[in-house]
Amino acid sequence: MRLLILVLALATQLSAAPDTSKPWTRWWWLGSGVDKENLTRQLESFAAAGIGGVEICPIYGAKGYEERDLPFLSPQWTDMLDHTSRECERLGLGLDLTTGTGWPFGGPWVSDEMASHRMIPFRKDVDAGQVTVELPKGRIECLVAYPESGDPVDLSGQVIDGKISWQADGPHRIRGILSQSPIQKVKRAAPGGAGNVLDPFSPLSLTKYLQRFDAPLKRLGAPQPRAHFHDSFEYYGASWTPRLLEVFEERQGYDLRDQLPAFFGEGDEETVDRVAHDYRETLDFLHHAYLSRWNRWARTHGSLTRNQAHGSPGNLLDHYAVADIPETEIFRHVEDNQIPTLQFAASAAHLSGHPLVSAESFTWLGEHFQVKPAALKAAADFLWLGGVNHIFFHGIPYTPEEAGWPGWLFYASTHMGENGGLWRDLPAFNDYIHRVQQVLQSGRPDTAVLLYFPIHDLWSEHSEDLPLFTIHNQTEWLHGTPFHRAAMSLWENGIPCDHLSDRLLEKLEFKDGQLRVGELAFRSLVVPSHRHMPAASAAKLEALAAAGAPVAFLGDPPTTTPGMPGEALEFPDSIPVATDLLAHLATLDIEPEPMSGHGVRFVRRVTDDGHAWFLVNHGDEPIDAWVGLTTPFAAALFTDPANDRSGRPELRDGKLHLVLGPGESRLLRTLAEGEFEAVEWDDRQPAGEAIAIGGPWKVEFLDGGPEVPSPQQLDELVSWTEAGKEAAAFSGTARYTTTFEAEPGRYLLDLGEVGETCRVSLNGEELGRSFFPPHRFELGDRLKEGSNTLEVEVTNLAANHIAELDRRGVEWKAFHEINFVNIDYKPFDASGWKPLPSGLLGPVRLVPID
Repeated sequence: MRLLILVLALATQLSAAPDTSKPWTRWWWLGSGVDKENLTRQLESFAAAGIGGVEICPIYGAKGYEERDLPFLSPQWTDMLDHTSRECERLGLGLDLTTGTGWPFGGPWVSDEMASHRMIPFRKDVDAGQVTVELPKGRIECLVAYPESGDPVDLSGQVIDGKISWQADGPHRIRGILSQSPIQKVKRAAPGGAGNVLDPFSPLSLTKYLQRFDAPLKRLGAPQPRAHFHDSFEYYGASWTPRLLEVFEERQGYDLRDQLPAFFGEGDEETVDRVAHDYRETLDFLHHAYLSRWNRWARTHGSLTRNQAHGSPGNLLDHYAVADIPETEIFRHVEDNQIPTLQFAASAAHLSGHPLVSAESFTWLGEHFQVKPAALKAAADFLWLGGVNHIFFHGIPYTPEEAGWPGWLFYASTHMGENGGLWRDLPAFNDYIHRVQQVLQSGRPDTAVLLYFPIHDLWSEHSEDLPLFTIHNQTEWLHGTPFHRAAMSLWENGIPCDHLSDRLLEKLEFKDGQLRVGELAFRSLVVPSHRHMPAASAAKLEALAAAGAPVAFLGDPPTTTPGMPGEALEFPDSIPVATDLLAHLATLDIEPEPMSGHGVRFVRRVTDDGHAWFLVNHGDEPIDAWVGLTTPFAAALFTDPANDRSGRPELRDGKLHLVLGPGESRLLRTLAEGEFEAVEWDDRQPAGEAIAIGGPWKVEFLDGGPEVPSPQQLDELVSWTEAGKEAAAFSGTARYTTTFEAEPGRYLLDLGEVGETCRVSLNGEELGRSFFPPHRFELGDRLKEGSNTLEVEVTNLAANHIAELDRRGVEWKAFHEINFVNIDYKPFDASGWKPLPSGLLGPVRLVPID
């Protein structure tokens, strides 16, 4: 009966699911200093802007507003959550909730025993005689003296007042493990949430931690959160847990205390690495159990889970797969060689049957207030190419209306809210995201190759510190490996792949001539060169190959099982060994996607009637080419996600005509049979010389600060920052107006360079908004013969205004804890910034189109 209730609760939650194809945002509640009026005001503005949902993350508060702070999970706080949930339901918004404040999990109810533990290794070599040695502070987990010959001596009973007191009968090596706890406080904690960080390797401690949430959540009269959220693994220094020795022996079949010298890196290298592996594999198991317990708890409240697995010492694929919505992130910059890292979250979702892959998006993409819309568009495209289909802005703080400008801010954010300079025309960007993610959430993944991830080689390299597999250090643990090289080769050649762990390999079947996991079918399993593979995985490969499955090694096969004691592996000749990945796949009729040779990168989904594609010109040159597809089709439909313009592309000999500018994207739908009822696609190619619209221009400053400059008259377009000190400091919106003569015809209005976003109208009729370049609008029948009036409202970034506040010494940075830092985590000071070019920069042209 209880299981039925849980299933019904979860079904109710899913049936009322909000629109996940719109972008969602992390919503920091500073000090939880929220009130119902401002909550409603901000949520209504989110809905109006095209944001689909919020994730509440309570953090430290704003200085001077302490009387507003609400203690986390208090009745008053829960009342605000209840109001928020009701308003989200009214507005059609989704609501997620961080399972704590700041990050990672922790709080004032986390006792020292429940808190994260650090392992303290102890080494001391002694001679014969009385031994008196002071130990580091901490709880003794094991303490053993190893003679030059003979049996080890357990010294745990020879400790008095923190000192070893023992009579040695000869030279000994004393080796021991102590643990310390607590070792970390919650980062960026909100009022009522400060305290010890939880032990990430203790499901029992997590159970006690979660009990604190049960009563407040049950008090909600409104819908429960869509999902609970766990941020990236930032349990700094956590390397032990009270049950580790017990669980280690259960899983590894021997007592770690019997191998302490090897655990400390002493002895033959093979044994040292194998013991290191077993320790790390045990932590992997424990953190997996921790996340699984959290997932089960969320479901008892009718909620899902979102998890950022990266940063843990375990197998990221398995830790992502625990959650209903695996979440990855980008940090500071994007580069092609990061794609395999992003694919961990997507692969986990695909192979676990989860439809959504989320991403913390745009964190530190640039310095505060200087991130340009073009960079946001490129970063969003990159996340989608890595398998994401559920973007979360990082993000927007709650800010009360009375806080003024710039209001309450978060130090590690690309400022997507009302005070960051991106807000006025953000709906255009949100529409772009919405259109793309509708496609990326349709159908199911279309993946050709499974690529085995050899985690056991990573665990089998001894090091003093516990290796963590983070987004930030992927160059150290992933780049340059045979696995990474294979993944990059597949991506660059347009052959979609998913990563496969040992746990996920267990699900793999070979049926009806296909490798299958659930509804997904794959055409090849490739195992890149590595040394260590568990016996069960090796046996699974052999069984698949014996059944005729297309399994192959890329380079040298693994030769041994991992951990102690280790057994040699030999594989049958039925599993081929390839040296050239693309050549091997060609023998299976798996060919590179032709458009990849033109610099197009893509995501492809299988639909009931064909395929859905997201395409990006990932190169620096325009593309004008006839391209075939590796998936047969009878009909095709292009859509420009920037403006929702659609049409049937020209087809010739089974190829379609693709025209894409650098960085430009396109949606493509294909049908296996039948036709699309649509107009022909128009590439809007120039049909003559462009006509310059040279002005003069009337410039009126509409809204912004610190002061609104006087109107200007420009004979030629230049940055408005050149019009004096007031204009140089101004951030906001200005309207550019001019008149021009035009002959009848079909034209494209090209605004050239815009700093940064714009709205355009012609003869009083709105043409639309543009958030990122190219800023082009088709005029249609709005163009009149004779005189026409063009109005362009341009909004710049907030950087110039912020710089002026710092030059004036205005105290706008007034937040507790870290306050406000720059991208290098130094105190933020914009007083030395030069003004960013702002306004309509042009050249503005009418381009005749065919």
